[in-house]
Amino acid sequence: MLKKNLLNLFLLILFTSLATIIYFSKEESVELDKLTNTDAESVSNITIRHNGTISKIKKLHENYWEINQPINIAANNFRISSLLKLLSAPVHKRYNDDEIDLTKIGLADSATEISFDDISIRFGDINPVTNLRFLAYGKHVYTIEDVYYPLLSSNFGTLVSLQLLPSNITIEKLILLNQTIAKDGQGRWQSNLARSADAISETLTDWRTIQAFGVHTYLKREDLGEVFIYTEQREKPIRFLITDIDPWLILARPELGIEYHLDISAYNKLLKPE
Repeated sequence: MLKKNLLNLFLLILFTSLATIIYFSKEESVELDKLTNTDAESVSNITIRHNGTISKIKKLHENYWEINQPINIAANNFRISSLLKLLSAPVHKRYNDDEIDLTKIGLADSATEISFDDISIRFGDINPVTNLRFLAYGKHVYTIEDVYYPLLSSNFGTLVSLQLLPSNITIEKLILLNQTIAKDGQGRWQSNLARSADAISETLTDWRTIQAFGVHTYLKREDLGEVFIYTEQREKPIRFLITDIDPWLILARPELGIEYHLDISAYNKLLKPE
C-alpha cells in the first residue's frame, strides 16, 4: 500500500513538472520579439519622411511634443505616443538583407521613413498573404502589424494637437464676434458686454480646453468672420478665420495651412458667448 502511494505521489510530481514545462514553453513561443530595445522615453527627436515631405517633431518636456517642420505648432501628444510604440512593436518574421528582394517589397526605394533620434526605420509594402507590413531596420527586414503606416501616410494635420491654443501660453485679450474681453487697470477681466466674472472666466476656460475633433489641410471657403486671441508670448495675435458653420464649425489658420473642425456647439461658447 505504501509503495502504491509513493508511486502515485511520484507520478503526480512528474505530471505537474511536465505540465509546468509545457505551459511555460507555450508562453515563450507565443511572445514575439520586439523590433528594438530602445526605451521610448529616451527619444527626443522624431523625423518623418513621406513622399518627399519632411516633418520634424521635438520633445519639449515629458509627454509634450512640438512640431518644428513644416510649421511650428503643438503636436498631438497621444498620436506621438502611438508612433513611439513602433520601437517595441512585435516582430512576426525577420529576414537578412541578402535573403529577400527589397525591390519586390517596396524597400529598395522606400517613400516612407521615420527616425527616432539616430534610429531609422523604412516602410515597405504589405505582404498580400499575411497582411503584415515589411519594414527595414538596421541590416534586417521585418514584418509587423500594419498599425503605424496609416498614421505616417495620413494628412499632416493628424499629428497636430487638437487644442486650439498651445497649453503653455497666457491669454491677454480676446476679440470675438460679439465682444472684446481683456483685463482692466486693476487686472480684472472685463467684457464690453454686461457679463459676470464667472461667465467671462468660463469663456477663457473654453478657449483653453475645447478641442477639435479633427485637424485638416486648409481649404479655402467663404469668409464668415474672424476672431483674434492675444497672448503674452506672441507679438502678433493668433487669428482664426471662420469658414463654415454647417454642419460643424470650422476655424482655419490659413497662414499655417490647417483648419480645425469642431462640434457646432462650440460656436456660441467660443465665438459669441453671452
